[in-house]
Amino acid sequence: MVGSGIQGAGKRAGGAVTAMAVACMLSGSLAIPEARLASKSTQLDYMSTGSVVAGIFSSVAFPFKPGMVARWTEIEAGADGLAVEDCADLAPCRVRLSLVKDTANAVQDLSLVRKIAAVNTAVNRLIDYRSDKDVYGVLDYWATPKEILTEGKGDCEDFAILKMAALRAAGIPAESMALVVLRDTGRDFYHAVLAVSTSNNTYVLDNLRDAVLTDKQLPQYQALYSLSAQKAWVHGYKRGSEFAMQKRPASLEAVQPGEGVQDPS
Repeated sequence: MVGSGIQGAGKRAGGAVTAMAVACMLSGSLAIPEARLASKSTQLDYMSTGSVVAGIFSSVAFPFKPGMVARWTEIEAGADGLAVEDCADLAPCRVRLSLVKDTANAVQDLSLVRKIAAVNTAVNRLIDYRSDKDVYGVLDYWATPKEILTEGKGDCEDFAILKMAALRAAGIPAESMALVVLRDTGRDFYHAVLAVSTSNNTYVLDNLRDAVLTDKQLPQYQALYSLSAQKAWVHGYKRGSEFAMQKRPASLEAVQPGEGVQDPS
């Protein structure tokens, strides 16, 4: 969907990719002027509540307990410390995992923002976009990193989950990342992205683009709920906001990233 590069290499089970080669391919893309790039002094944002997405897309966040908490805990555990043993004897999984680990190693010395951009580009090119219906035979399925690496394809939350795993391998703590489920009002679709919060900005890693944008550059995104480090938040909007006037889904459990928005009435 977003080009070749690592995507092509990932499909060749016998292909060997060095960390240096990965670094050359993964310069990343930032839709932010060079003068405004965060320097190496940029710090990850550790908020006292553990919420890294409070206020993302101009929202207000409140803790809640989603029905999928058990599945999210399993996904989180799978994203922590990916190892070759996790793939057992599944060759495609091993090859893709090797590429993820090579990427994580190659970006270790990059500035924080360039590290984020490189991982976003790498994962966008490593797997193909396919709906959950096509891959797993159901309308909505949240896959573990191992399942995503094995299949080599997935929908928007699968891209976000694999990016979270790659960034954790690159040294970004789980507490500074969150998977955000949202409504893309421009396309009238539900969508999912990975958010990384720093002391300067909240950066959005999106399978729709290699360029990393800040949440302020994406006014069409309406946050619905987010998941991070075994915690979850529901997002709302203050009175007077454009999104405060719009209908919300009748149930967040019915929100299926990658699918069209149904009329909640």
